[in-house]
Amino acid sequence: MPDEIRLRQQAREAIHNGKMPSRNPDRTYGGPGSGVTCSVCAELIRPDQAEIEIEFKRHVVPPNLDRYFLHVRCMAAWEFERTKIAS
Repeated sequence: MPDEIRLRQQAREAIHNGKMPSRNPDRTYGGPGSGVTCSVCAELIRPDQAEIEIEFKRHVVPPNLDRYFLHVRCMAAWEFERTKIAS
């Protein structure tokens, strides 16, 4: 995985490009990696790594969820950048 500065830059870009939201998730889950692509760094989350899944409710008819999968360090970078933007 890239270093912290690069992760924060990637998280910031994902927020600004609309690939990830800038609000607090409605639900957060954690577990072993499932081989999906990280929403921040675009690398696979391997089974030997921890994976964070965040969900956001969309208030449309019918209701829907947006789901994002992140490495732990990518989640931390996204949280940092998201809260910095919200301030």
